[in-house]
Amino acid sequence: MIVTTVNADDWTCLARRGMLFAECESVDWWRLSEKDELRVSAAHAVEEAVIVLDGTATAQVGDETHSLRAGQVLLLLDRTDAVLSGEATVLTVRAMPSAVSSALPPRIPELVSS
Repeated sequence: MIVTTVNADDWTCLARRGMLFAECESVDWWRLSEKDELRVSAAHAVEEAVIVLDGTATAQVGDETHSLRAGQVLLLLDRTDAVLSGEATVLTVRAMPSAVSSALPPRIPELVSS
């Protein structure tokens, strides 16, 4: 697995498109501090799960405010934006919505015979 670290204290990309199963676009690890805001945008035909690993965060999604704590997940549908703040470690997983992935041709695993 290729791990890309921009700033070891803030963000690490654990996996990107080519390393993942077709419907999954990326898996990212984030550490938020009180002064940080994380803008999450589920645009361009993706949905995003924001998983709070530890700490607490506040998510502003449109006019709604959600309080999140360790063990909770915020699901963002396609064309939804959120702004997260607080002190927390979060994992974000971006994937295609079912409307997109169901239109893909079926995958047939390659079988190797010996």
